[in-house]
This record gives sequence, C-alpha cells and structure tokens, in this order.
Amino acid sequence: MSRFSLRPATPDDAGRLFHLLQFYYFEASAWSGEEVRADGLFDCDLSDVQASLRADPAWARLLFVDDALAGFVLVDQVEQDGRRCPELADLFVLPRHRGQGLAAHVVTALVRPGEGQWLLAVFRGDTAAYAYWTRALPRMGLRAVELASDDSTFHRFLIGDPG
Repeated sequence: MSRFSLRPATPDDAGRLFHLLQFYYFEASAWSGEEVRADGLFDCDLSDVQASLRADPAWARLLFVDDALAGFVLVDQVEQDGRRCPELADLFVLPRHRGQGLAAHVVTALVRPGEGQWLLAVFRGDTAAYAYWTRALPRMGLRAVELASDDSTFHRFLIGDPG
C-alpha cells in the first residue's frame, strides 16, 4: 500500500510546481480551449509561481506517493455568500498516480468536519472530474451542495459543513 503525503510548497519548490502547472494546463486545454503562447508554454510564468509562494505560503501543497512527486493542490480564499472561504482551486494528480485515492486523501486532509465549508469548482467541460466528485464526495462523508450558477465555465460545489 502506498503512503500518501501532502506538504506545503515553499519558494524552493517553485520550479517543480511550475512544471506540474504546465502539465495541468496541457490536460485542461482539452476542455478549457487555452492555447500555448508563442514560447510553447501555457499562460503561467515561473516568476508568478515564485511570487505566489512568497506572498501566500498556504497557497500550494505538493502531493507525494511514497517519496515520488505525484501532483499538487492550490488553495485560494474566495468570497462566497458574503463570507470568505477556502477553495480547492486546482487539484492535479499525475496520470501514473490516479485511481489510488490521492484526490480523496487531499480532500479529507484539508476539509475537516466542523471547520466550515470549502468551495470546489470543476470545469463544465471536464465531465470525468464532475462525475468523480459527484460520486466521491458522498463516499468521503462530505456534504456537497451544487450551487446554482449561470457560470458557463464551472460547476461549483460547497463541500463540508457550515461549521
């Protein structure tokens, strides 16, 4: 059985996170329609990743299976119904590590009972992710409410309990 771990990314991890973000944007381009820039990269700069890690140390966490880098999760603070709440903004698991329960591990490590709700947004075009979350959240014992929205880009869920 593999051992999963989640650790905060530091400014020293900026290069790793930048490379993982490029994989993430590549995969998401299938439903987001994003194009690469003239330099062959998606719209993400190493300097922006470095600045984000310095400005908000809780923004990014790296995911590991045993000691192998397996993905990342980004957490943003957003306004929802007049209050601030954390958002699982981006969660990416490298294909080799999918299907092992890593995404569920991340969510159960971050979304703790009694500590309030989190926002989870899923690209409308990412039907596999939408199907995964609608099945997985109840299995994790998390209350999930899909928010009514006229947002043509995302399905949005409040997960966890109001706290």
